[in-house]
Amino acid sequence: MLNRIILRTAVMGVLLLLIAVFAKAQDPKKSQQPATPHAAIDPNKLMKPPSGPSFYINPVQGSQGMFSVLLADGTNTVAGSFSLQQVEIFEAVLEAAKAFAFSDEKVGSGTAITTRLMDQHEWSLFVDVSKIGKQSKFFISLITPQGKQTIPAGEITRDSKKEPSALFLDVLAKVQEAKAAAKPLQ
Repeated sequence: MLNRIILRTAVMGVLLLLIAVFAKAQDPKKSQQPATPHAAIDPNKLMKPPSGPSFYINPVQGSQGMFSVLLADGTNTVAGSFSLQQVEIFEAVLEAAKAFAFSDEKVGSGTAITTRLMDQHEWSLFVDVSKIGKQSKFFISLITPQGKQTIPAGEITRDSKKEPSALFLDVLAKVQEAKAAAKPLQ
């Protein structure tokens, strides 16, 4: 009985000693780095989070044929993982939306006419194209288990002489680049 008490006391002492050593090693005063004065930080080198609508897609590292996709409106973000087959469907939907936006089909004269383009079996990503006069406006929606997000993705003017630029066209290019980057993995 006395041996057990002595053994327990010795074990408790060793544990307390180890806790004290680890606590001393974790001392926040010793591990703090000296603060960098604000004058030494170059504001041009700081990364700024995107403001407004944005889109991200990249192959998932170590997961063959899977892609990480994020859609943000500047405040809220929805993210999901999608297979190569789903990304190919996304690309087809985006291509169809682009072709439709540049056509004179279903154009509103007094009020805009909105057409939704999506795959009948894959509802995770769809595009609404709202057309009035010579303007086509894009709205991209992404649905994941995390939620649904819709962003305005810019507009184009049909029959315009200047090069069209809209977030929508950047999204299409990013999907094509991500798909091409994943090809060597297969």
